[in-house]
Amino acid sequence: MRKRFLGAARSPHGLGVFTDHETDWVFKRTLEQMSEKAAEIGECLFAASQIKESDGESWINAWADLGENVFLHAQESYENGCKVSARESFIRASNYFRTAEYGCSPNHPRFHELWQKSFDAFHAACPLFDPPIQILKIPFDDKFLPGYFWHPADQSASRPTMVSVGGNDSSGEEMFITTGFGAVRRGYNYVTFEYPGHRGTVHLYPDCVKRPDYEIPFKAVLDFLETLPGVDERIALGGFSYGGYVAARVACFEKRIRAVIPDSPVVDIPELVLSGFLGPLIKGVPNAFLDRAVQYRLRKSPVTKALLDYSAWTWGAKSLSEEFELESFNRHNIREEIRSISCPALALVGKDEGVEMVNQAKFFYENISSEKKTLYIFSREVDGSNDHCQLDNFSRAHQVAYDWLDHIFKN
Repeated sequence: MRKRFLGAARSPHGLGVFTDHETDWVFKRTLEQMSEKAAEIGECLFAASQIKESDGESWINAWADLGENVFLHAQESYENGCKVSARESFIRASNYFRTAEYGCSPNHPRFHELWQKSFDAFHAACPLFDPPIQILKIPFDDKFLPGYFWHPADQSASRPTMVSVGGNDSSGEEMFITTGFGAVRRGYNYVTFEYPGHRGTVHLYPDCVKRPDYEIPFKAVLDFLETLPGVDERIALGGFSYGGYVAARVACFEKRIRAVIPDSPVVDIPELVLSGFLGPLIKGVPNAFLDRAVQYRLRKSPVTKALLDYSAWTWGAKSLSEEFELESFNRHNIREEIRSISCPALALVGKDEGVEMVNQAKFFYENISSEKKTLYIFSREVDGSNDHCQLDNFSRAHQVAYDWLDHIFKN
């Protein structure tokens, strides 16, 4: 049952380092950061060797200890004036602290500490790049949404801008590693930020939780982007996982978005979560017993349990059953609204992400009003990727997305 559950939005093919599929998938997700020098196989395999997968504390401690060790290496290089070595080690430390925090439920005593360490390690790396990565605090309501802005060396030049946002369980720092370097290498400005309900924002402001109307905070962000150097009207918005809903929703209302790349396009969150993602886990369980049943079924899968506890927290709920009753959760349906999307659109999805995920991607493609639109379905046999958000092959994902975007913006 667990493999079927995690086969929805997760590739069914793991590394086999861990027996539990989700634990193995999160390990693969951490290791894939090697693509941008944010992980090393020797470090990751050593951490894995210290983990007993049914013991959540062993997961947290192994990755936290690795993060501390690599962070010390970074500080040594920095103190010796070796900027490249320092920034590479700071980035790896950020990734490892993030992986440790991923295994923490929100009530875990190290939950906020480990997120802060991942955040701080990435910030330590930012000024060591050339040009430096700019740390953003974007005003929204009475809060500041954390983010990053980076651009190629010639800051005065006007160029297209890629805005990428993450999903339910990513961090802003992970998003930058996954998508930022590839954008700037191709001559784009790059912006990522954490919207209400995203990991960093909810850590900073526990009441700043998920909402259905993301066009409202994104208006403030797009207003802010107009003040940044080199940003012109060519703004693309990419959204990953839950961010696929966010990006699609914003493109329904915000005409300053000149191209949208949802990966994967999500048009109905309740249907995806209840029927696709969680269906096999909760099938036949009465609501009154739901939380106890899920806790029991995941007693030997602490990484999955932490993910579900964290997900409920980002909705402002204390449990899955409470999450499913929220008006906000049940308003996450844009099947009708997407008909108003008219900008160029590239819908991305993995063939093995699950039937519901693929069906929603096809529904998005078939029902938007864009004249220029493409649906691309990744597969292992053609692309070397079938995983959620192409977390198994960043290079191929960048190739497909940016080759398409180059055609939209530069030709």
